[in-house]
Amino acid sequence: MRRRDLALSLPLGLLMLSACESSGAGGGQDDPTSAPDIAVDPEPTVLGERAEPLDVTELRLPLEMTVMIVVDPGWTATPLERDGLFLGYREEVDRLRFIAAEQDGTLLWEAQRPLSCTGFALSADADGRAIAVLADTGSGPGEMSLTAYDLSTAETLWGPTEVPGPQAGQGLVFAAPGEEPMGEGGPRIALVPATGEAALADGDLDDGRILAEHAGTIVHTEGKDLVAAAAEDAAELWRTALPDGIDARGARIGGAADPSTGLAVLSGAEGPGVLVDLSEGRVVAEEVEGAAHDHGLDITVVAAGNVVRGLEADGQESWRHEDPETLEFITAGERLAYARRTEEGTLVVLDTSQGVMVHPYDTDLSGPLGVPEVFSAEAAAAVNVDGARYLVTTTLDEEFGTR
Repeated sequence: MRRRDLALSLPLGLLMLSACESSGAGGGQDDPTSAPDIAVDPEPTVLGERAEPLDVTELRLPLEMTVMIVVDPGWTATPLERDGLFLGYREEVDRLRFIAAEQDGTLLWEAQRPLSCTGFALSADADGRAIAVLADTGSGPGEMSLTAYDLSTAETLWGPTEVPGPQAGQGLVFAAPGEEPMGEGGPRIALVPATGEAALADGDLDDGRILAEHAGTIVHTEGKDLVAAAAEDAAELWRTALPDGIDARGARIGGAADPSTGLAVLSGAEGPGVLVDLSEGRVVAEEVEGAAHDHGLDITVVAAGNVVRGLEADGQESWRHEDPETLEFITAGERLAYARRTEEGTLVVLDTSQGVMVHPYDTDLSGPLGVPEVFSAEAAAAVNVDGARYLVTTTLDEEFGTR
């Protein structure tokens, strides 16, 4: 039985028991401390082995996760996920060690990079193959190079390819360094995921700016429009007017687009933004700062300020939670949504079927809570336990309850 099937069969009461230096190309990754670079071997090493299971009785995980095998891939930063494959890194004394893992707990490969280069992104080619792109230092000041690998096998697909600077938007979007990470800098370029070639540049646009690349779709502004183009040939896929309140000069895609649904938050220079379906340019919801899709219930959870809402597939609101404090939205998956109160720092967990607050942790245990940060569509989850990122796999622990 999969964890999702088990979780959906549980009574709700059981759940209630309880960039280089200037930018991280993973989008919101933890920045490493500055340290001089040393020579590292950039070639990946194939692992192909199951990670050793952790003793979940010593971890404060959401209760329905404790019946699954949990492993420690060694990540110290939030990983990215695509097609059930996770990629994160561990910061070591003199280098970064990137580690790819499958959602069943298999460690796939690892690769080293200098401490000053935390850049990495996931994308997909026209055939849907998941691609990992790692950054390294380039030949000139502020420059960096990129190498792409098959996320599953570590086969080198292209690179090293030099780009003018770090990531300047979500996905494979790069520019000369600016004053702020992922902010203004030089003209931007977007790459073709399959080849690493330049697909589109700001200079190709009529009064426009590239915002993001997502699985081979490049999203950019042009005049007062939001436009999507195919990376392979720059053919226009759709065009729509920018929503009210979002100026073209301040528009940005905040956070990685959901790899399964293509939903992403488009915002302006100030205030909440909107949730956009990048496959067709449709605005799904307004007043959005953070969003995640719960694949278990097919519910999209959006948040802004102190309000969290659950949306059906057609965008209709099914529930609303108004909290006494402003919330920092974290993620949603497997019947639960997670947010943190910004003032007191306490965790708020909502049932995504109704929007009611629950406490899914064993109250008899003490210590830091394991807070999910990333879910796969098949219910695997990367959880943050006091800075360490563990992987809750899709593999049922056959010895659960007998230890």
